[in-house]
Amino acid sequence: MAESSEAYIIKYVGNCKREAEAVKSDRMDLNKDNYAMYQLRHDFRHKTEGQTTEVLPKVRMAVEQAKSFFQQAIADLGEWFNIEIKDTSIPEDALPIKPHEAKAMLAYQHKKSSYFSHVGNSIQSGLLGALIITKTDGKMVPQHKFEVKKSGKGKSFQKNVVAVEDKTWRLNPCVLRQEDYYPDPTGKDLYEIEYMEMDLHEVIAKSKGEDAIYDPEVVAMLSREGTKDTLRDNDKYRETGQNTSDTKSRPVVRILEFWGSVIGDDGDMLHENVIITIANDTYLIRKPEPNGLWHQKSPINRAPILEVANSVWPIALMDAPTKIARTIIELHNLVIDAAFKRVHAISQIRVNDLADPSQVSEGIPPGTKLLVKSSLPVGGKVMEALEEADIPQDALNILNIEQQEFNAAALTNDLRQGVLSFRAVKATEVVEASQNITSMFQGMAKNIESKHIEPELELQWMTIAQNWNKISKAEFVALYGVERGSELHQLDSQDVFVSSVNGFKFEVFGISQTLAKAQDFRKLTTLLQTISASDVLIEEFIRKYDFGKLLGEIMGSLDIDKNKIAIDKAAEPAQPGGPQQLPPGGPNGDMSGVAPPSAPGLADVFGEGLPTDSFPQPAGPQ
Repeated sequence: MAESSEAYIIKYVGNCKREAEAVKSDRMDLNKDNYAMYQLRHDFRHKTEGQTTEVLPKVRMAVEQAKSFFQQAIADLGEWFNIEIKDTSIPEDALPIKPHEAKAMLAYQHKKSSYFSHVGNSIQSGLLGALIITKTDGKMVPQHKFEVKKSGKGKSFQKNVVAVEDKTWRLNPCVLRQEDYYPDPTGKDLYEIEYMEMDLHEVIAKSKGEDAIYDPEVVAMLSREGTKDTLRDNDKYRETGQNTSDTKSRPVVRILEFWGSVIGDDGDMLHENVIITIANDTYLIRKPEPNGLWHQKSPINRAPILEVANSVWPIALMDAPTKIARTIIELHNLVIDAAFKRVHAISQIRVNDLADPSQVSEGIPPGTKLLVKSSLPVGGKVMEALEEADIPQDALNILNIEQQEFNAAALTNDLRQGVLSFRAVKATEVVEASQNITSMFQGMAKNIESKHIEPELELQWMTIAQNWNKISKAEFVALYGVERGSELHQLDSQDVFVSSVNGFKFEVFGISQTLAKAQDFRKLTTLLQTISASDVLIEEFIRKYDFGKLLGEIMGSLDIDKNKIAIDKAAEPAQPGGPQQLPPGGPNGDMSGVAPPSAPGLADVFGEGLPTDSFPQPAGPQ
């Protein structure tokens, strides 16, 4: 069939790329502006020489603040995801690999692949570019072993440390640029295309050996001169802040990697769920071949932070803050210009009234004393300002309004950024604003957990299982011990894949759990504030509830390890003969009949140990 020819395949993939590129063009323009603002770039071409050109890092700080929150939710919690058995009727011992063992391997691969940084980069990319786009892959990496090699005898005897090179498989998650990703714009997921640049030597390496994926005859036709996509380099410069280089130290190949299905001109399905690779828009170095991944999915996972119904390219959280930040920059610079103008106001000088006009020939430094002629009238001015420059109060008011609008759009506030507000703010207003921000973050957290991290973990585990036999035995032994590590290393990849993929389910809860703890703390402190306001409520609380357990709940909401500060019972001195008995009437034998007070009650704790102003006031009208 003519439609199955190489020429048609190349044409089809090119048309798909152009179709996807046209749909996302406006989104890419917004991304460029967001990244430029993140990299502190602002257009000052309308400014004249001498005017202020200061750029404020508001977008950068807002992005880093949100990014750090999501990273810390994973870093601070020892348990932020879990793997469980789907069918609880199946005994765990019947599985070749247990859920906790799979979790240990996944956590180990995360540590080796810097997954903490990967999550932060993913969130940053999503905040600025609307979509979090990640690719789950793996690679063989060197794993050196060191031995002592002995040589010679007698006086020529030597011992040398020798590195014995070995290899092991390692998970390799990466974040894709929105500019390099071309999904089916209809939302039907018919195809996904990734654009990348590879050194020619890498392409040649992938066309040789048992695991070759590219056609060596076609790869041999690629130009040794190489090529470079200057437009792509400029876009990367906007995102990374790195300067571009025009030097070609080694040949570079442009690669289009296609995952999906090929449809003929007559509407028939020619190739379903295949992978195709085209080099330099011309050479078909990987003809359509069935998806070689056992899970039969694309290795690319995309997820929005803010969803838009029926949209492949949704909105980015930083779209509106970027535009407001540019207005703030202009107002900020105008206010600074007004301040400078007030200090360095334009003045006029009457040279004829100066005793020595050469005094002002090179300007008038601060503190200069001018010698004037005696003919100058008493009180007369030899120099005076032409205009009185002042900072308009309206400009300051508008600047403050824009600051508030930016905070609202970026889901932040002055206090979260470590800045005291310019106006008087009530404590209840601060608490209410923080609660509103937290509620918004909860929605985003659920989106990120369920649509990005959880599917990504599943992809990662399926990729690990498929490459199980490529992981070195030394890593199994280090992770599970000699006996169990040897057993797991001998398992077949197919058995591991089938049993675990069919039997495991993944749950991610770290981010939402962090937010829930913050909310729990606010609830508990509000409860304490409410109880402490009434003696009746205090007595009722003492009668029905355990203050020790309440304290435990508060410490748990603050993520404090109670075991670290708990009293060590083994270290308590033993009381001979049991508890000490007090003499009748009191410790001093006083027979007045007044019993000594017991341990302080909750009322005393509220009245003395916990001042009421130490808790946030409940939100409500003042």
